[in-house]
Amino acid sequence: MLPAPGSLTLGPRQPAGPQEPGAELRAEDVSFAYPGAARAALRHVSLAVAAGEVVLVTGASGCGKSTLALALAGLIPSRVHGELRGRVSFGGRALTGLPPHQASQLVGLVFQNPNLQLINQTVQSEVAFGPENLALPQPEIARRVEWCLEVTGMAGMRRSATVTLSGGQKQRTAIAATLAMRPRVLVLDEPLSDLDPVGAQEVLDTLRRLARDEGVGVVVIEHRVDEVAPWADRVVLMDAARVLLDRPARLAWADPEIWNRAGVGIPDLVRLAQALPGGQAEAAFPGGLPLSVEEAAAGLASIGLAGRPGQAGARQGPAGQPGDPGDPGDPGDPGDPGDPGDPGDPGDPGDPGDPGDAVLSWEGVTVEFSGQRAVDGVTLSVAEGEWVALIGANGSGKSTLIGLTVGLVTPASGIVRFRGSPVRPKRIFEHAANVALLLQAADEMLFAETVRGELEFGTRFRARPASPVLDVAGAVSFFGFDGQEQASPWELSQGGRQRLALAALLVGAPGVLVLDEPTTGQDADHMRAFLELLDRVRARTGLTVITVTHDIRSVAARASRVVLLGDGKVRLDGPPDEVFARAGELARWGVLAPPLARLQARLWPGAGSVLLTVAELAGRLSAMPAGPAHPAR
Repeated sequence: MLPAPGSLTLGPRQPAGPQEPGAELRAEDVSFAYPGAARAALRHVSLAVAAGEVVLVTGASGCGKSTLALALAGLIPSRVHGELRGRVSFGGRALTGLPPHQASQLVGLVFQNPNLQLINQTVQSEVAFGPENLALPQPEIARRVEWCLEVTGMAGMRRSATVTLSGGQKQRTAIAATLAMRPRVLVLDEPLSDLDPVGAQEVLDTLRRLARDEGVGVVVIEHRVDEVAPWADRVVLMDAARVLLDRPARLAWADPEIWNRAGVGIPDLVRLAQALPGGQAEAAFPGGLPLSVEEAAAGLASIGLAGRPGQAGARQGPAGQPGDPGDPGDPGDPGDPGDPGDPGDPGDPGDPGDPGDAVLSWEGVTVEFSGQRAVDGVTLSVAEGEWVALIGANGSGKSTLIGLTVGLVTPASGIVRFRGSPVRPKRIFEHAANVALLLQAADEMLFAETVRGELEFGTRFRARPASPVLDVAGAVSFFGFDGQEQASPWELSQGGRQRLALAALLVGAPGVLVLDEPTTGQDADHMRAFLELLDRVRARTGLTVITVTHDIRSVAARASRVVLLGDGKVRLDGPPDEVFARAGELARWGVLAPPLARLQARLWPGAGSVLLTVAELAGRLSAMPAGPAHPAR
């Protein structure tokens, strides 16, 4: 039985388990077009997944990844109609046409949106649902439920109602319910989208163990390549409905231009290695590009670039508040078997500021659900024009805290203010003219029949005549909806639907933009465009932005301030370069600093700040003279 994620020790990548003869999942020259579609969603795709193999599939939004997942699971065209050519099989047995209960025991599919997959009232009943419908003996059902809840970290929430779960908890439950069918291959469509970084690494460790110990083939379809790459045996890049690249993980990014043309991000550690001078890179990484923080740190230390924080140019932490409380242990790095880190001094959460001068403020706010405190006595303020990144593990209270800004939640105590005026609970439409809130489940915000209709509705939130951040025509152009104005929002990819919901908010000319996990489901190009848009909006209007995110890498270099929540309280509050230097404290509260920050914590422990971009760190490393080899911590 696998250990619960909370007790997992993350070890180095291991080779896949022994393959069973003929146990491959194969897509052979598969093409597919949805009814009435102008172009095919898949074109001549061939792919094989062996027993015990972990395959990362990535690509820009709309490239066909989710359609490939449906095809691999045998749901096309029996449940998802359209024209299919080619063949999908497992062990030589055709999956097309198999009844769902048979296909799901060969290939299990975890959908991108867990809300589409959860149908039972409690976590335990959801996980038991599949085995019960197979009419398995009760002891076997109980054994499977127990095992699946343990390996996904949901054992402590077995009796929780599924509707009360956070996005990450729903994703874990969906994975557990799929595992309960004991499939031979597991296909996961954006499984990390709603998980915090530590939770994501625990799930990936679980998948790696399933592959290695149980011989399960695993296909992970994901935009978050930085996090998945260290766990993958192979990487598949899709573009325009085709497979563009299929290589072993360490060779996948050898030609970065292929990735740039496809609009897909390259892991920061790979980009760092490629940005170093040739001689330095070859000496540090003779075995190939580094995929984990441990590999990168060991390589750089081997050429004498570790253990000298003064030469790194990072500031030392102030007395009594070291920048890095001991060895952070990097619990999310699959190459690190070490201690998850000494939490050290919990730190000063920072001066919350004067609420009277703030655009938004929370004053001693507490929120309770069923006797449990989701927000616990938070006092915090956000000044006009700030960009604040709100980070924390799943269930730390982030979404509840921002829901208070538009009256979605009634506090048990304390008060929330917008420019000095109280935010009245349940007066959502009234507050929407001031604070534009993009929900984590952006699909739930869309209801118009067309893309243009959705954008035009957004203008109704203007409380008074105002110059919008974008007008409807500008939003169509910027967000790439040209030619799709009359299309249904549901014809867009999930990333496209999220961009549409964001655009509809911006045309309403809000005073504050609050974004709950805005980069979920976004490819590198769309994420870059989204962040650049926010830069331009803030430069033109001084708009205040609050971003709730697990993808701290995407906002680390842009946010002016980072606030860490843990168990409903503010635990850290400060500039990104200082907050991300405190890797041990972040880990204590279930958050991983960006890979570059964790790398610097290993190379130069004790630094009070870190460099946040590949260009900055590569420049600093290139300028440092080589010294005697020094082991990275």
